[in-house]
Order: sequence, then C-alpha cells, then structure tokens
Amino acid sequence: MKFLQFSLCSIILASLVLIASCEDDIDFAGEHVETPVLFGLLDKSDSLHYVKLTRTFGGSNNALEVAQIEDSNYFQEAEIKIEEWTSTKIRSWVLRDTVLTNKVPGAFYSPNQKVYYFKTEPFNINNQPSTNDPNPMTALKDDVTYRLIATINGGEIVVNAQTKLVSAMSIAQPSAAGSYSFVKMVNNVKEYNSVTLKSNNGNAKVVDTRMQVFFDEYFNGVPVRKSFIWKVGEYNGDQLTSSTSTFPANGETFYTLLKNNCTNDPTITRRKLISIRLLMTGGSSELSKYILVNQPSSSLAQNKPTFTNLTRPDGGPVIGIFTSRMTNKLEKFSTASTRALDLLSTRELCIGPITGLLMFCSDFQSDINNGESWACQ
Repeated sequence: MKFLQFSLCSIILASLVLIASCEDDIDFAGEHVETPVLFGLLDKSDSLHYVKLTRTFGGSNNALEVAQIEDSNYFQEAEIKIEEWTSTKIRSWVLRDTVLTNKVPGAFYSPNQKVYYFKTEPFNINNQPSTNDPNPMTALKDDVTYRLIATINGGEIVVNAQTKLVSAMSIAQPSAAGSYSFVKMVNNVKEYNSVTLKSNNGNAKVVDTRMQVFFDEYFNGVPVRKSFIWKVGEYNGDQLTSSTSTFPANGETFYTLLKNNCTNDPTITRRKLISIRLLMTGGSSELSKYILVNQPSSSLAQNKPTFTNLTRPDGGPVIGIFTSRMTNKLEKFSTASTRALDLLSTRELCIGPITGLLMFCSDFQSDINNGESWACQ
C-alpha cells in the first residue's frame, strides 16, 4: 500500500519527572498504563492491506534510548483479524506479520518495522476486479462493514474497530487520452499554464492530489531512474463544497520542481522524461477527522482534541485509527509514439529558461523527424 502520504507509524514517548528532596526521590510519572497504538487503512484499489500495531512504553529508562530498541515498541504477542459483515459475517482474514525495511531514520528504531497484512484482488478504474478471477469474493466490497479485532498478549488487551470503504471516487480530468499542457501561447506570447485536475469525490471527505514525475538521467550512456512527488493540493472537511474537487497544477511550478530534483552531477550526458503519474486519493470521514485534529495547534495553550475510532471492551486507552481510503491513478508516458507533455511543453522542458540547461531531450518520433534541435539523437 502506497501512500498518500497517510503514515502508519506513530508511537507516543512516555517521560518521567523525578524531583529530589533531602529525604526521598518522588516519582510523579505514576504507574505506566500500556497503550496499544494501531493504524490501518483499507484501500479497494490495493492488493495488500497493512495494519501497524505498536505500544507506548514507560519506566525509569531514558525514553530516547528505549525508542531505538525495536522490541520495546511491540507487544509480546498479537493476533489481528479483519471480518467482512452485512447482517451476518461473510468472510474473515487472519493477518500475517512481516517486516518492512523502509522506515526512515529518526527518534525511533529503523529501518525495520513490523506490520500485519492480508491480500485481496484490487479493482481497476471501472470498479471491476483487475483480473478474471473466478472467485468474486476476493475483492473488497463497497456495501459491507469491515471489523477489526486485535487480540493482544493472549487476550489481556482487545482492540475493536469498524469501517466502510471509500467508494465511487474517480478521476474526472484529465482524460486518459492526450497530454499535459503546462505552456500556452496567448497573442503569440508564451505563458505558463495551469492544468486542471478534477476528481469525482464519491463518499470521500478528504481528497489529496499528487503528481509523481519519472525521468532518466544518463551517466556514460547508462540510464538511472529518478522520481519525485509533487503535492498539488488537498481539500478536507468544510473545504469539500461539492461532489467534485478541482486542483490547478501550475506549469512554472512543474518545471521548477523538476529542476530542483535533478542530480547535480557534471558527468550526466542527457535526461529523458519517462512518465507523469497522477494520484488522487480520497479518505473516509474518520480519516478526515483524524487529520484535522492532528494538525498543528494555533492555540497559545496548545490544547488539542483527540480522535480515534478504536475501542477496548475494558475501557482502557488506545491510540490510532482503522479506516479506509481509495487511490485513483492515471499515468501518461513519454515515448516515441506518445507524449506525456504536449509539443510546447516538451520544447519548454528541453530549451526553456528553467530546465533548458539540464539536457532534457525528446524521443517523440515526429520531433526527431522534424529535426528539432532538442530531439534525442
């Protein structure tokens, strides 16, 4: 599961305050209450669905040192189950655990992180299974409820949650055909153009739009693939005022970001744009609330509300969220027969003032046939 950039890693550091007197040391931390921290997102457009389960920790040890110890962040034993319900239970999955090696270094242990997962068949853009699987039950469904049950340390702690899927979301603009036009001519004067990106929101309550740009840099004739993510915009809560959301992708910003993400290496002999992937992700109402309450506080007192849809039968504390999102993708490729960028925008990439010194060239056959100076030779 990729992400919209919604993180599954969150742990709370516990701290101790010790005050020394002439007679006794007094511990004001109190008795530590072990608290599960659980994050899970279901996405019908994905085939792998992850849940991350960690715990808060306490004690008299240095919290920063404990945070770097991987085992200190996990429970001794846990089983996580996802059930699919209408009026009755339809099917269930017992999640398997695995270790991912992509955790960014920081205050907590890295690069390994333990997660739990299960597999389903993803849906394609037409809301149908993407392969001819004879079993119609393999894909996640819109009209059901998904329940999570996490049983920790043999039942000492149980965490429950439920969610419905984000559905009916799609990319309204651009169409699959055509190319991006980041440059236009107005009265024979070149101007940067804002491309309109538009989503049908469905039941999403937060919509995030990004572009991932792929290009090759050639070192002694050998291509090395690079990419970067451009967050075009996000609407959340009251910002969603209709059934659609529109995001302007500014052309000057596109070229500036591309320049800033090129490698500063004089041995590079040329560069080629490979593709531009549009990612539109919609989140549930629970995810919208969770994002809003976790934004930086503008209050001088730094008072912030909390939100979770996780519960414990014993009434104990729990942190996190189990909910859903939906990701729509549209990728336009730059090849000998297709353009990710139209003619003017390609020319701007290769010889324009922002990226013109970066040795981008075009593989499009008509550019080569027309003898354009910026065509790949």
